Amino acid sequence: MEKYFSIIQLGRLNLRPEISYKVREYLENFFIKKVFEAKKIIVGGKWMVEFCIHFLPKGPGTLFEDIVLAKGARTVSSDSLKIYECIIPFDFIRDADDPKLETIKLMFRAIKLFVTSTYKKVKPEVIDELWNEIDLNYLLSLPYPAPIDEQKYFVDEIMNNQQ
Repeated sequence: MEKYFSIIQLGRLNLRPEISYKVREYLENFFIKKVFEAKKIIVGGKWMVEFCIHFLPKGPGTLFEDIVLAKGARTVSSDSLKIYECIIPFDFIRDADDPKLETIKLMFRAIKLFVTSTYKKVKPEVIDELWNEIDLNYLLSLPYPAPIDEQKYFVDEIMNNQQ
């Protein structure tokens, strides 16, 4: 079965959360089942959707203080692909008492922001309620910091394919 929604994680080494790719996969599958299939959004449609999460540190010229969602999507018509992007400030994770839990919460919030601003039939309250269904015991049992080969950020996958 073709996956119509996927999450891509982007971030430079030492400036990104060192989480397992299994967190990303869990959130993809969770949102596909609980939101996209339940609301009949994306799944079975013409377009595949990639949601790219950039983990970036705040710096001197930074224009964001919280999670930022790019306006609209970039489309690759030949591949029937829509690419949506957001930025999560890495500082929130680096400064957190529990970086793994904070990363999971921020990724969930970013996906919520994407879903509720892109698909108007999904209300923020619905996504808020879904937080209680997340299997935090499983996600928190994953290694942190995860070894590089278990992080599988976009750049890691490109480097592995070139070797």
